[in-house]
Amino acid sequence: MAEKKPDKTYPSQFDKVKEITDKLEAGIQALFESEAFKNYLKTLSKFHDYSLNNTILIAMQKPDATLVAGYTAWQKNFGRQVQKGETGIRILAPTPYKKQMEVDRVDPVTQQPVLNPDGSTAKDLKEIMVPAFKVVNVFDVSQTDGKPLPTIGVDELSGNVTNYEMFFEALKRACPVPVGFEDIPSGAKGYFHTVDQRIALQEGMSQVQTVKTMIHEMAHQKLHAIDPKELPPEEPRLTRNAKEVEAEAVAYTVAQHYGIETSDYSFAYIAGWSHGKETPELKASLDRIRKAADEMITAIDDHIMYLQQEKGIEVTPEIPAEPAPGLQENGMYRYYSTQRPVDIGTFPKPAGNAPVEIHNYDKRQPVEGGSMQAWGWLEYAKPLTEKEASDYELRPAPSVAKAITAPEQSAPPSPEKKASVLQELHTQTGKAKEKPTHKAAQKTHKKKEETR
Repeated sequence: MAEKKPDKTYPSQFDKVKEITDKLEAGIQALFESEAFKNYLKTLSKFHDYSLNNTILIAMQKPDATLVAGYTAWQKNFGRQVQKGETGIRILAPTPYKKQMEVDRVDPVTQQPVLNPDGSTAKDLKEIMVPAFKVVNVFDVSQTDGKPLPTIGVDELSGNVTNYEMFFEALKRACPVPVGFEDIPSGAKGYFHTVDQRIALQEGMSQVQTVKTMIHEMAHQKLHAIDPKELPPEEPRLTRNAKEVEAEAVAYTVAQHYGIETSDYSFAYIAGWSHGKETPELKASLDRIRKAADEMITAIDDHIMYLQQEKGIEVTPEIPAEPAPGLQENGMYRYYSTQRPVDIGTFPKPAGNAPVEIHNYDKRQPVEGGSMQAWGWLEYAKPLTEKEASDYELRPAPSVAKAITAPEQSAPPSPEKKASVLQELHTQTGKAKEKPTHKAAQKTHKKKEETR
């Protein structure tokens, strides 16, 4: 019997993840070309590039440090003052000195030692530089006040997440380490504690920022929890920059999958941890990022389903008896971009209804039997309003899904037509009553992985 070919009508979850990360690359590249990023780089260039040993010393003493400089450097270069009572981060500063020493005389031709008549080696008096170090104090930007530093993006995300309590509970259950809330004095949004194997989140943040940070720290735990010395030879030894890029790229991808918009924050965060005008860390890690995001989405989906079963929530696809324009057989609403390729800023992102699928053609071409010309299309879990579509010159595809009768609506979806998690999150008839417990974790000086 001939092997049945897989149905390619709809993209796989991994294909969807790839499209999201492709959009991530494009968005960061656009940010690199902005004036705000140029000013940001100009400021960063004033900070000293610390050695590996000093980087380790900084991480041991202040794990959530981001930008460090000396007391005087903060005053002269940045117009900021170290706050009273702050304890410096002690590092080693090179203090080489010159010294006169006798060295063997070497023949410039033969490169052999020159001998005296008595057979001893001839000596020359030479001034050499002797390496030496002294302990100095530096301070993190969180320990200073004064003129604000140039930034890109937003400092913190705002907004709510649909069915936040249930979604956050699903994240906690999908996370293999404990999660808690605390007041993080440094200003970091959260961290993964590599010694205690736990995740801490800053209390009091918005729902969107909390969820994004939680996924970021889960990515750290998933990808970076192993001691580099214990990694197999084929695994890459990542820099701190690469780890932060990986974690935030995973957070952006997973959040986008569930319709949670973090572009303004994530693009800037990843750009800030990248080098120059490109993202070598992102390109080198794309396979790891996509695989991690795919696995995390699968785990979160499972726990959402279990939570719904526990709470007796029946979920049905939100499909009206009279289908809205654009409704497709997969339950999504398709809209064609008739005037331009689909890119950042070319399509609406209503609250709770971000695009589920985006597809661009190589060129503008006839679609739907030649009834219109389009550069590509987008699919949404819910229909757009007429104004939302017209504002971006989108045209709905002809509806191909049939109207659903009342008995069909009351029946649970069959396995073949199971509603997507995005639809489930947006159409639940009840909310979880449980809320995440906000516990203040005891302060510790052990090593942490920090994030925003």
